[in-house]
Amino acid sequence: MWKFKPFAQKEQIGLEGRLIDIGSFKVQVKNVIAEGGFSCVYSARDVLHASKQYALKHIVCNDAESLELVMKEISVMKKLRGHPNVVSLQAHTIIDMGRTKEALLLMEYCEKSLVNVLDSRGAGFYEEKQALVIFRDICNAVFAMHCQSPPIAHRDLKAENLLLAQDGSWKLCDFGSTSTNHKQFDKAEEMGIEEDIIRKFTTPAYRAPEMWDLFRREIISEKVDIWALGCLLYRICYLKLAFDGDSKLQVLNGNYRIPESPKYDKSIVDLIKDMLQPSPGDRPDVTQVWFRVNQLLPESVQKPLPDRPPEMPEPKIDLFA
Repeated sequence: MWKFKPFAQKEQIGLEGRLIDIGSFKVQVKNVIAEGGFSCVYSARDVLHASKQYALKHIVCNDAESLELVMKEISVMKKLRGHPNVVSLQAHTIIDMGRTKEALLLMEYCEKSLVNVLDSRGAGFYEEKQALVIFRDICNAVFAMHCQSPPIAHRDLKAENLLLAQDGSWKLCDFGSTSTNHKQFDKAEEMGIEEDIIRKFTTPAYRAPEMWDLFRREIISEKVDIWALGCLLYRICYLKLAFDGDSKLQVLNGNYRIPESPKYDKSIVDLIKDMLQPSPGDRPDVTQVWFRVNQLLPESVQKPLPDRPPEMPEPKIDLFA
């Protein structure tokens, strides 16, 4: 099941059964597939092409903040449109209801999230190749965000926000937490505002040390996603969380343990450790992570370069930076 952050008042009346025009699409709304407290996602069928299924996200925006978050999500999805590891936005509309505004986002349909798949495996650990293929898809999406100018940090990378597409690839979703505001916070007032944003729109188990303690005076940047990638690779390999999210000190002290079983190649363990460096400056960037993962895969499934959004100019990649 998809999981979305609460940032608007939960709707009182559902959309099930309704016919909705959105852009050039006409869809019939089916059942609820996810509820995030203040937003709702439905499955929807194309009226003209019944075999086509979509996900329809409905958000009721009661204030400027919630509308701004929706507009940010739409903007980022447009920038990443066409990327093979980003959930595609088919159409969107904002409806003015007077006192409120309602946002409808029509997206490609994905049946499962990574957390569903991991939780259903029991003790069935992945082989190295399986784990790395999943993780490379995730890095591929993050690369597309970080190579933007300025870099876009997702800031809420987690298993719940990775969806299994019909072609077997993994796709990143939920872009309402994204930020290009990369800075060190010095003033108490700024810190208070940022702490509130972090508390509302990030997930404790994947939250980087510099986000837990702004008094460390470290730049909060796209490197928070690298920490989250370390948490994700750990989660994929060991089917549990590196950090439970309940203890700030556990994260600040880097207090996690590599399980004795299953045994993975030292290169994979070293990659996890490098991504989970407490200081953001000591973590690799996403390009370095992508190439390390790619080189650990069998040659038959390696790729020459990470994917970029089709409309974006070819990025300059320095492997030795």
